[in-house]
Order: sequence, then structure tokens, then C-alpha cells
Amino acid sequence: MENMNNMNNYENDNMQNWQQEIPSYQRELSGRQYNVLIGVHLLYGLALTAFICMKMPYILPQIYAVNPIVITVLSVAVSLLGGVLIGKKENYILSFLGYSVVVFAFGVPLAYSIFFFPIHLIFIAAVLTFVVVLTMTVAAVFMPDAFLSLGKVLFISLIGLVIAELFCFALGIFTPNFLLLIGIFIFSLYVGYDWARGQQYPSTPSYACYTALELYMDIINLFIRILRLMGRRR
Repeated sequence: MENMNNMNNYENDNMQNWQQEIPSYQRELSGRQYNVLIGVHLLYGLALTAFICMKMPYILPQIYAVNPIVITVLSVAVSLLGGVLIGKKENYILSFLGYSVVVFAFGVPLAYSIFFFPIHLIFIAAVLTFVVVLTMTVAAVFMPDAFLSLGKVLFISLIGLVIAELFCFALGIFTPNFLLLIGIFIFSLYVGYDWARGQQYPSTPSYACYTALELYMDIINLFIRILRLMGRRR
């Protein structure tokens, strides 16, 4: 019995030493800390995007005028680079760097896109986006299984939406309003789905950053579609 107790004490000591060797920013958090950290990362991403949109509206049209296709391809490449970095979930610093890179890559074309919309429409679209995001997040908190069950359906729907929008772009026509409405519906559900899925991940800062990125992309896609739809109905 004494030997067994000594062995248990030895294992506990080793476990405590192992936990101490893990950097503080990689240790698992409580559920509340994890969700707060998701919110902090999300607010950081949205604040950085707002800063880009406010500070670069007069520079970006000149940059895009040089070669819009090349600039768009570069933005996609930078976004992919950020995605690779944020995929390093064992390293929070790389994850945060990747998150910042993706936010910048999204913010630059977004700043160019909203340049042609009046301020009051941008504000209304932002408020409507906030209401939708808040509603879907609360719903996901109380009904996580309902949203998680939609994963495959949402993915297939998103692929169909992307193909349809690329087809419209290739033909040089505006995206029809019904496609914008479908996109709003899909990304609204994706907010709830990504929140619920984020609760299934390990409660580490890296995964909080990753979940925040998923929600950020949902919110930006939702916002730009609401804004475009409102802009056509002025």
C-alpha cells in the first residue's frame, strides 16, 4: 500500500511538473475564460478591419486601378498564408499572427468594396449584422446540437453559393438579389454552427483564436451581403 501511494505521488508530481513546462498561453482554460478569449480575438479582428476601412479608402482605389486582378490574387495568397499559420494550433503566437494576416487580407478588399456606399448604409448594415450574430450565438448556446447537425448541409450549400457567384462574376453580371439572400441565410446559420463547433475544441488560446477567425469570416461575409442588398434597394 505504501509503495502504491508513493507511485501515485510520483505520478502526480510528474503531472504537475509537465503542466508547469507548458507555456501559460497554451494551457487549457476554463469555459468562461475560453469564451471571453474568443470574444476578445473577434473584437480585435473587427476593430482592425474597421481601422483599415477608415484609413485606406482613398489609397486602395489607386492601388486597385493598377491591376485589380493581381491585387485580388495577392490578397487571396496572403489569406492562405495566414491560414497556414493559424493552422499551427500548438503554437498560439503563430496562430495569432496568422489570424492578424487573414484579417488584413480580408480588410483590404473590404475597404475597397464599401468605399462606394454611403456611411449611413454601412452603419445600418453593421447594426443588422450585429443583431443577426447576437441572435445566432445565443441560439447556439441553447441549441448547440441543432446547429452542429447542419454542418454537412451548410458546407454543400456554401459550395453551391460560391459556384453560382463565380458564374455570375465570369459572365460579368451583378449577383442576383436572391443569391445575396441565400448567402445571408447561409452565413447566419454558419455563425451559430461555428460557435457551437468552437465549444467542441480544446479550451486553449490557440483554438480560441481559430474559432474567432471562423466567426470573423462569417461576420464579414454576412455584413458585405447585407450591405450590397441594402445598396440596391436605395
